[in-house]
Amino acid sequence: MTGKAPKAATIKDIARLAGVTNITVSRTFTAPEKVRPETRERILAAARQLNYVPNAFARSIKSSRSRIIGVVTDDTFNMVYAHIIKALCRLADARGYSVMIFTTNGNRQTEARALSTLVSYKAAGIVLSVVEDSERYDTSHIDVVLNSGTPLIQLDRQFDSRLPAVFLNNSRAGELVAEAVNRKGYRNILVVGGNEHSHITQHRIAGIRSGLGPEVNVRYFYSDYRYENAKAMLQSWFSTVNEHYDCIVGLNGMITLAAVHVALRWDFQDLGFISIDEVPCAEDYRVLIPHIWHDNNQWAKLVSENMFAAIERQPFEARVMINGFLKNV
Repeated sequence: MTGKAPKAATIKDIARLAGVTNITVSRTFTAPEKVRPETRERILAAARQLNYVPNAFARSIKSSRSRIIGVVTDDTFNMVYAHIIKALCRLADARGYSVMIFTTNGNRQTEARALSTLVSYKAAGIVLSVVEDSERYDTSHIDVVLNSGTPLIQLDRQFDSRLPAVFLNNSRAGELVAEAVNRKGYRNILVVGGNEHSHITQHRIAGIRSGLGPEVNVRYFYSDYRYENAKAMLQSWFSTVNEHYDCIVGLNGMITLAAVHVALRWDFQDLGFISIDEVPCAEDYRVLIPHIWHDNNQWAKLVSENMFAAIERQPFEARVMINGFLKNV
Protein backbone atom coordinates (compact mmCIF):
# COMPACT_ATOMS: atom_id res chain seq x y z
CA MET A 1 0.00 0.00 0.00
CA THR A 2 1.35 3.41 -0.96
CA GLY A 3 -1.21 5.45 1.00
CA LYS A 4 -1.89 7.62 -2.05
CA ALA A 5 -5.45 8.54 -2.95
CA PRO A 6 -6.62 7.20 -6.31
CA LYS A 7 -6.48 9.67 -9.16
CA ALA A 8 -9.80 11.46 -9.64
CA ALA A 9 -11.65 10.73 -12.85
CA THR A 10 -11.84 13.50 -15.45
CA ILE A 11 -14.24 14.46 -18.21
CA LYS A 12 -11.84 12.86 -20.68
CA ASP A 13 -12.08 9.53 -18.83
CA ILE A 14 -15.88 9.64 -18.95
CA ALA A 15 -15.90 10.58 -22.65
CA ARG A 16 -13.60 7.67 -23.46
CA LEU A 17 -15.74 5.19 -21.50
CA ALA A 18 -19.06 6.48 -22.87
CA GLY A 19 -17.83 6.84 -26.43
CA VAL A 20 -18.69 10.53 -26.77
CA THR A 21 -16.84 13.82 -27.04
CA ASN A 22 -15.53 15.85 -24.12
CA ILE A 23 -17.96 18.62 -25.05
CA THR A 24 -20.95 16.28 -24.79
CA VAL A 25 -19.85 15.17 -21.32
CA SER A 26 -19.37 18.75 -20.21
CA ARG A 27 -22.79 19.69 -21.57
CA THR A 28 -24.39 16.81 -19.66
CA PHE A 29 -23.28 18.38 -16.38
CA THR A 30 -23.83 22.03 -17.30
CA ALA A 31 -26.87 21.96 -19.60
CA PRO A 32 -28.38 18.44 -19.44
CA GLU A 33 -31.53 19.47 -21.27
CA LYS A 34 -29.39 19.93 -24.41
CA VAL A 35 -28.23 16.29 -24.44
CA ARG A 36 -30.37 13.45 -25.78
CA PRO A 37 -31.77 11.36 -22.89
CA GLU A 38 -30.15 8.10 -24.01
CA THR A 39 -26.75 9.78 -24.44
CA ARG A 40 -27.10 11.59 -21.14
CA GLU A 41 -27.89 8.34 -19.31
CA ARG A 42 -24.86 6.62 -20.87
CA ILE A 43 -22.61 9.45 -19.73
CA LEU A 44 -24.06 9.48 -16.22
CA ALA A 45 -23.62 5.71 -15.99
CA ALA A 46 -19.96 6.09 -16.98
CA ALA A 47 -19.55 8.86 -14.41
CA ARG A 48 -20.99 6.63 -11.70
CA GLN A 49 -18.72 3.78 -12.70
CA LEU A 50 -15.69 6.07 -12.41
CA ASN A 51 -16.95 7.72 -9.19
CA TYR A 52 -16.79 11.08 -10.91
CA VAL A 53 -17.97 14.13 -8.95
CA PRO A 54 -18.26 17.42 -10.90
CA ASN A 55 -16.27 20.29 -9.44
CA ALA A 56 -18.98 22.91 -9.05
CA PHE A 57 -16.53 25.57 -7.93
CA ALA A 58 -14.28 25.05 -10.94
CA ARG A 59 -17.27 25.14 -13.28
CA SER A 60 -18.43 28.44 -11.78
CA ILE A 61 -14.99 29.97 -12.36
CA LYS A 62 -15.16 29.10 -16.04
CA SER A 63 -18.72 30.35 -16.48
CA SER A 64 -20.59 33.43 -15.34
CA ARG A 65 -22.94 31.39 -13.10
CA SER A 66 -22.94 28.09 -11.25
CA ARG A 67 -25.79 25.57 -11.23
CA ILE A 68 -26.66 26.46 -7.64
CA ILE A 69 -29.87 28.12 -6.51
CA GLY A 70 -29.84 29.55 -3.01
CA VAL A 71 -32.74 29.69 -0.58
CA VAL A 72 -32.30 31.94 2.44
CA THR A 73 -35.18 31.88 4.89
CA ASP A 74 -35.85 32.60 8.53
CA ASP A 75 -37.41 29.27 9.45
CA THR A 76 -37.68 26.07 7.42
CA PHE A 77 -39.94 24.60 10.15
CA ASN A 78 -42.66 26.80 8.69
CA MET A 79 -44.80 24.39 6.66
CA VAL A 80 -45.38 26.93 3.89
CA TYR A 81 -41.67 27.53 3.34
CA ALA A 82 -40.92 23.81 3.50
CA HIS A 83 -43.53 23.17 0.80
CA ILE A 84 -42.06 25.84 -1.47
CA ILE A 85 -38.50 24.60 -0.98
CA LYS A 86 -39.56 21.05 -1.83
CA ALA A 87 -41.17 22.20 -5.10
CA LEU A 88 -38.13 24.31 -6.00
CA CYS A 89 -35.80 21.36 -5.35
CA ARG A 90 -37.92 19.15 -7.59
CA LEU A 91 -37.86 21.62 -10.49
CA ALA A 92 -34.18 22.42 -9.97
CA ASP A 93 -33.25 18.75 -10.10
CA ALA A 94 -35.15 18.31 -13.36
CA ARG A 95 -33.15 21.17 -14.87
CA GLY A 96 -29.76 20.11 -13.59
CA TYR A 97 -29.51 22.56 -10.70
CA SER A 98 -28.86 22.02 -7.01
CA VAL A 99 -30.52 23.96 -4.20
CA MET A 100 -28.47 25.27 -1.29
CA ILE A 101 -30.60 26.10 1.77
CA PHE A 102 -29.71 28.50 4.57
CA THR A 103 -31.80 28.99 7.72
CA THR A 104 -31.11 32.31 9.44
CA ASN A 105 -33.11 31.77 12.66
CA GLY A 106 -33.83 35.48 12.83
CA ASN A 107 -30.16 36.50 12.77
CA ARG A 108 -29.12 39.31 10.41
CA GLN A 109 -25.43 38.32 10.47
CA THR A 110 -26.32 34.77 9.49
CA GLU A 111 -28.41 36.14 6.63
CA ALA A 112 -25.51 38.35 5.51
CA ARG A 113 -23.06 35.42 5.52
CA ALA A 114 -25.49 33.24 3.59
CA LEU A 115 -25.96 35.84 0.87
CA SER A 116 -22.22 36.53 0.60
CA THR A 117 -21.55 32.81 0.34
CA LEU A 118 -24.07 32.40 -2.47
CA VAL A 119 -22.65 35.34 -4.39
CA SER A 120 -19.12 33.96 -3.97
CA TYR A 121 -20.35 30.64 -5.38
CA LYS A 122 -21.85 32.53 -8.32
CA ALA A 123 -25.33 31.24 -7.54
CA ALA A 124 -27.65 31.23 -10.54
CA GLY A 125 -30.42 32.77 -8.44
CA ILE A 126 -31.56 33.38 -4.88
CA VAL A 127 -34.93 33.06 -3.15
CA LEU A 128 -34.94 35.25 -0.05
CA SER A 129 -37.32 35.64 2.88
CA VAL A 130 -35.67 38.31 4.98
CA VAL A 131 -35.24 38.15 8.75
CA GLU A 132 -37.51 41.13 9.26
CA ASP A 133 -39.88 42.99 6.93
CA SER A 134 -39.85 46.38 8.62
CA GLU A 135 -38.64 49.91 8.03
CA ARG A 136 -36.11 49.60 10.86
CA TYR A 137 -34.38 46.54 9.41
CA ASP A 138 -30.93 47.32 7.99
CA THR A 139 -30.81 45.67 4.56
CA SER A 140 -27.45 47.07 3.45
CA HIS A 141 -26.00 43.54 3.48
CA ILE A 142 -28.35 42.59 0.62
CA ASP A 143 -26.53 45.03 -1.66
CA VAL A 144 -23.94 42.32 -2.33
CA VAL A 145 -26.66 40.39 -4.18
CA LEU A 146 -28.15 43.36 -6.01
CA ASN A 147 -24.73 44.63 -7.11
CA SER A 148 -23.74 41.19 -8.40
CA GLY A 149 -26.71 41.01 -10.76
CA THR A 150 -27.81 37.68 -9.27
CA PRO A 151 -31.53 37.10 -9.94
CA LEU A 152 -33.49 37.50 -6.70
CA ILE A 153 -37.05 36.52 -5.81
CA GLN A 154 -38.49 37.77 -2.52
CA LEU A 155 -40.60 35.16 -0.73
CA ASP A 156 -43.37 36.34 1.60
CA ARG A 157 -41.41 38.95 3.55
CA GLN A 158 -40.28 41.88 1.46
CA PHE A 159 -37.58 44.47 1.95
CA ASP A 160 -38.14 46.30 -1.34
CA SER A 161 -41.55 46.64 -2.99
CA ARG A 162 -39.91 47.35 -6.35
CA LEU A 163 -38.16 43.98 -6.66
CA PRO A 164 -39.63 40.65 -7.83
CA ALA A 165 -41.67 38.91 -5.14
CA VAL A 166 -44.36 36.33 -4.48
CA PHE A 167 -46.39 37.32 -1.44
CA LEU A 168 -49.81 37.14 0.21
CA ASN A 169 -52.61 39.69 0.21
CA ASN A 170 -52.15 40.35 3.91
CA SER A 171 -54.80 43.04 4.26
CA ARG A 172 -57.38 40.75 2.66
CA ALA A 173 -56.33 37.91 4.97
CA GLY A 174 -57.04 40.18 7.93
CA GLU A 175 -60.45 41.10 6.53
CA LEU A 176 -61.31 37.40 6.23
CA VAL A 177 -60.29 36.87 9.85
CA ALA A 178 -62.75 39.60 10.85
CA GLU A 179 -65.45 37.88 8.79
CA ALA A 180 -64.77 34.61 10.61
CA VAL A 181 -64.90 36.35 14.01
CA ASN A 182 -68.25 37.92 13.14
CA ARG A 183 -69.71 34.67 11.81
CA LYS A 184 -68.63 32.82 14.95
CA GLY A 185 -70.02 35.54 17.18
CA TYR A 186 -66.85 36.02 19.20
CA ARG A 187 -66.80 39.13 21.39
CA ASN A 188 -63.50 38.95 23.26
CA ILE A 189 -60.48 37.99 21.16
CA LEU A 190 -56.71 37.95 21.46
CA VAL A 191 -54.82 38.61 18.23
CA VAL A 192 -51.28 37.21 18.33
CA GLY A 193 -48.97 38.60 15.67
CA GLY A 194 -45.32 38.52 14.80
CA ASN A 195 -42.92 41.40 15.30
CA GLU A 196 -44.78 44.64 16.03
CA HIS A 197 -42.82 46.43 13.29
CA SER A 198 -43.43 43.76 10.64
CA HIS A 199 -45.34 45.02 7.60
CA ILE A 200 -47.08 41.65 7.37
CA THR A 201 -48.28 41.92 10.97
CA GLN A 202 -49.38 45.51 10.49
CA HIS A 203 -51.32 44.82 7.28
CA ARG A 204 -53.07 41.77 8.73
CA ILE A 205 -54.07 43.67 11.86
CA ALA A 206 -55.29 46.60 9.76
CA GLY A 207 -57.50 44.19 7.82
CA ILE A 208 -58.91 42.73 11.03
CA ARG A 209 -59.64 46.15 12.48
CA SER A 210 -61.44 47.26 9.33
CA GLY A 211 -63.97 44.43 9.62
CA LEU A 212 -64.79 44.43 13.33
CA GLY A 213 -67.37 46.58 15.08
CA PRO A 214 -67.12 48.21 18.53
CA GLU A 215 -68.96 45.26 20.09
CA VAL A 216 -65.83 43.11 19.67
CA ASN A 217 -63.16 43.62 22.31
CA VAL A 218 -59.71 43.02 20.79
CA ARG A 219 -56.40 42.63 22.58
CA TYR A 220 -53.17 42.56 20.55
CA PHE A 221 -50.07 40.62 21.54
CA TYR A 222 -46.87 40.79 19.49
CA SER A 223 -44.69 37.71 19.52
CA ASP A 224 -42.68 35.94 16.81
CA TYR A 225 -43.57 34.08 13.62
CA ARG A 226 -41.39 31.13 14.66
CA TYR A 227 -43.09 28.37 16.65
CA GLU A 228 -40.68 27.93 19.56
CA ASN A 229 -40.33 31.66 20.15
CA ALA A 230 -44.08 32.28 19.93
CA LYS A 231 -44.75 29.40 22.32
CA ALA A 232 -42.33 30.75 24.94
CA MET A 233 -43.69 34.28 24.66
CA LEU A 234 -47.31 33.16 24.96
CA GLN A 235 -46.46 30.96 27.92
CA SER A 236 -44.89 33.96 29.65
CA TRP A 237 -47.88 36.15 28.74
CA PHE A 238 -50.49 33.85 30.22
CA SER A 239 -48.44 33.38 33.38
CA THR A 240 -48.66 37.12 34.11
CA VAL A 241 -52.18 38.10 33.00
CA ASN A 242 -55.58 36.93 34.16
CA GLU A 243 -57.80 37.59 31.17
CA HIS A 244 -60.44 35.45 29.49
CA TYR A 245 -60.83 35.25 25.72
CA ASP A 246 -63.32 33.32 23.67
CA CYS A 247 -60.98 33.19 20.67
CA ILE A 248 -57.26 33.45 19.90
CA VAL A 249 -56.33 34.60 16.40
CA GLY A 250 -52.87 33.54 15.23
CA LEU A 251 -51.46 35.63 12.40
CA ASN A 252 -49.74 32.60 10.92
CA GLY A 253 -49.98 28.84 11.30
CA MET A 254 -46.93 28.56 13.55
CA ILE A 255 -48.30 31.15 15.97
CA THR A 256 -51.67 29.41 16.09
CA LEU A 257 -49.98 26.07 16.72
CA ALA A 258 -48.08 27.67 19.60
CA ALA A 259 -51.33 29.14 20.97
CA VAL A 260 -53.02 25.72 20.85
CA HIS A 261 -50.08 24.21 22.74
CA VAL A 262 -50.22 26.86 25.47
CA ALA A 263 -54.02 26.66 25.74
CA LEU A 264 -53.85 22.90 26.26
CA ARG A 265 -51.16 23.30 28.87
CA TRP A 266 -53.23 25.84 30.78
CA ASP A 267 -56.40 23.81 30.25
CA PHE A 268 -58.36 26.75 28.86
CA GLN A 269 -62.03 25.88 28.37
CA ASP A 270 -64.40 27.00 25.60
CA LEU A 271 -61.62 28.69 23.65
CA GLY A 272 -61.82 29.00 19.87
CA PHE A 273 -59.01 29.56 17.38
CA ILE A 274 -58.74 31.29 14.02
CA SER A 275 -55.55 31.20 11.97
CA ILE A 276 -54.07 32.90 8.96
CA ASP A 277 -52.72 29.85 7.10
CA GLU A 278 -53.62 26.36 8.17
CA VAL A 279 -52.26 24.92 11.39
CA PRO A 280 -49.69 22.22 10.54
CA CYS A 281 -51.14 18.69 10.58
CA ALA A 282 -54.30 19.80 12.45
CA GLU A 283 -56.66 18.32 9.88
CA ASP A 284 -54.73 15.03 9.94
CA TYR A 285 -56.05 14.67 13.48
CA ARG A 286 -59.53 15.92 12.50
CA VAL A 287 -59.01 19.20 14.31
CA LEU A 288 -60.81 21.64 12.03
CA ILE A 289 -59.54 25.08 12.95
CA PRO A 290 -61.08 27.99 11.00
CA HIS A 291 -58.33 29.56 8.93
CA ILE A 292 -57.45 31.63 5.91
CA TRP A 293 -56.34 29.08 3.37
CA HIS A 294 -53.65 29.92 0.82
CA ASP A 295 -52.80 27.48 -1.95
CA ASN A 296 -49.29 26.27 -1.12
CA ASN A 297 -49.06 24.52 -4.47
CA GLN A 298 -49.80 27.77 -6.28
CA TRP A 299 -47.27 29.63 -4.15
CA ALA A 300 -44.58 26.99 -4.71
CA LYS A 301 -45.24 26.90 -8.47
CA LEU A 302 -45.00 30.68 -8.80
CA VAL A 303 -41.79 30.99 -6.81
CA SER A 304 -40.11 28.13 -8.69
CA GLU A 305 -41.20 29.17 -12.18
CA ASN A 306 -40.38 32.83 -11.58
CA MET A 307 -36.95 31.91 -10.28
CA PHE A 308 -36.10 29.97 -13.42
CA ALA A 309 -37.63 32.61 -15.67
CA ALA A 310 -35.34 35.17 -14.04
CA ILE A 311 -32.32 32.88 -14.39
CA GLU A 312 -33.08 32.18 -18.04
CA ARG A 313 -33.96 35.82 -18.72
CA GLN A 314 -37.49 34.96 -19.77
CA PRO A 315 -40.43 37.35 -19.18
CA PHE A 316 -42.48 36.76 -16.03
CA GLU A 317 -44.86 38.65 -13.76
CA ALA A 318 -42.38 40.14 -11.34
CA ARG A 319 -44.73 40.84 -8.45
CA VAL A 320 -47.45 38.30 -7.68
CA MET A 321 -49.95 38.61 -4.84
CA ILE A 322 -51.85 35.52 -3.68
CA ASN A 323 -55.34 35.77 -2.22
CA GLY A 324 -56.66 33.48 0.51
CA PHE A 325 -60.05 31.96 1.27
CA LEU A 326 -61.95 31.12 4.44
CA LYS A 327 -61.99 27.46 5.39
CA ASN A 328 -63.62 25.49 8.23
CA VAL A 329 -65.79 28.41 9.37
